[in-house]
Amino acid sequence: MKTSIKNITKKLIKIFAVSGLLIALSSCDGDVFDPELEVETLITEFEGNDAVTVDRRGNIYVSEFGQFVNTGGNGTRIFKVTPDGDVSEFITDLSGPLGNAIDPQGNFYVAHANNTVTGEVLKIAPDGTRTVLATIDGWPAGLALDHENNVYVSNFLTPTVHKISADGDITVYATDSRLAGGVGIDFDRRGNLIVGNYSTADILSINPDGDVSLLANIPNIVINGFGIGYITVIGNTVFATGIGVNKIFKVSSNGEVKEFAGTGESAVIDGPLDEASFSHPNGITSDPYNKALYISEFGGVGAVRKIKFY
Repeated sequence: MKTSIKNITKKLIKIFAVSGLLIALSSCDGDVFDPELEVETLITEFEGNDAVTVDRRGNIYVSEFGQFVNTGGNGTRIFKVTPDGDVSEFITDLSGPLGNAIDPQGNFYVAHANNTVTGEVLKIAPDGTRTVLATIDGWPAGLALDHENNVYVSNFLTPTVHKISADGDITVYATDSRLAGGVGIDFDRRGNLIVGNYSTADILSINPDGDVSLLANIPNIVINGFGIGYITVIGNTVFATGIGVNKIFKVSSNGEVKEFAGTGESAVIDGPLDEASFSHPNGITSDPYNKALYISEFGGVGAVRKIKFY
């Protein structure tokens, strides 16, 4: 009984936190963005340039994919950034780390060791113990966790999303030709798994039965194969990074696409949403407790950008 009450309490806390963030977002959900919302730079000259996740204490974790070399990235680290902007190396000795996630117990998950044939999904316990949860064909890219700590894995090369259960069972959760190119992955409030296609800029929705449908396409943003970096979902609203066009997009539950932030100029410039600039925004995550978005950049200078919802 105590365990059940504890679980219910945790779920209620998360619901209230997300509800608060949704209320905060409502002020910028119309055609005109709330002028009080601004982009700020949390840190700069930063080598973390890929997936971003955040824990319950507001610590931010960023993958260092590095740069493309042969069949993967040359980065090796996961960085930890405190809410005050202090940076440390959280995990080292990886190989081109991409998607990441952290569960309430402090276990960290990351996709790495890709060679365009297979890639690994790694679990690192708080004591540093490493376990290879799965070796998956193709190029496993983004990761998402559900409330039971099952891991869902998008794939850049194969038309699949895999599910790795907390017990280690590996199954194909969904398959559809449009899923090839998938990187960003997250759940909406209805339990649908949302996948952003890096190559086509499609945003796809997978219902709990594994059926795939097109939620939206973000038009005219694929530049030399660079479309959507990653996505994050707040309630049923999708936020996606336009890595090639230096903008952040917002997609509503009915598929309406709007530019959310960024001028399109490749630069690190803070300010109001429609005046700020990004340098190839890539990773993105939402923090429902501190009501903020965090964004990594792939543009060379390296920065973590923050949009605080008041």
